[in-house]
Amino acid sequence: MLLDTFKAIKSNKDLIYHLTASDFKANNSRTYFGFLWWILDPIFYMAIFYLLVVVILDRGTPNYPIIIFTGLIPLKFVTAALVDGTNSISSKGNILQQVYVPKIIFVVVRLLVNCIKFLISAVVLILFLVIFGTEFSWYVLLFPLIFIINAFCLLGVMIFLAHLGVFIRDVKNMMQYISRVLLYLSPVLFEMSTVPDKLVPLLYLNPFTTILESYRDVLIYGRAPEWIPLLILTVVSLVILYFGIRLLNKNEKEYAKVI
Repeated sequence: MLLDTFKAIKSNKDLIYHLTASDFKANNSRTYFGFLWWILDPIFYMAIFYLLVVVILDRGTPNYPIIIFTGLIPLKFVTAALVDGTNSISSKGNILQQVYVPKIIFVVVRLLVNCIKFLISAVVLILFLVIFGTEFSWYVLLFPLIFIINAFCLLGVMIFLAHLGVFIRDVKNMMQYISRVLLYLSPVLFEMSTVPDKLVPLLYLNPFTTILESYRDVLIYGRAPEWIPLLILTVVSLVILYFGIRLLNKNEKEYAKVI
């Protein structure tokens, strides 16, 4: 089943390229600042939390802006991909009713659009770290690998959200609140070293914790990422992806009727 899905993706690579390019342009043309919001949004959040924690509460560390920014950029990627995944199929009713397209294509397109935005934001993140005097180690070369694992983990979850988004239109609104919860249940605004030992396992129940800490490991801590948690997360994501693809295949004919 997975092999057939990969073959379908490969055979529709031209369609994926066209839809990705058109979606990326459409998203950026809806506002004056377009893609810049992907950079401005984390910067604004960083300024607010820095003002609250460092200036007002007199807490935090000298590298607190780095901690916040390396947390907010990946968080933006994850939450945007999940929110976009909810209507990746339901928003393509005009295509579904005219021609057959494997539904996985629409989910992959939404993931690719957000991947492009994240990679551009990552360049800004690297420049930000350079400005703050971060000394990089060779582990920074593992950043693309962590990004690939991150994207792969998102794909399976996005498939389930895309399915739910067809039958329950309120899912996208619910995801807005879930993304806010994710901000506070992940080590976005703090370092794991400051967390009491008894709470660390609880935080790692959140898959994003592993991804975020791995990004920080290679970017600012100069050490290897968390290989075992990453491996476990990859295996779990493969299982989720398998059942997600089965769900799409089972409901192929239903989507066009509902939409």
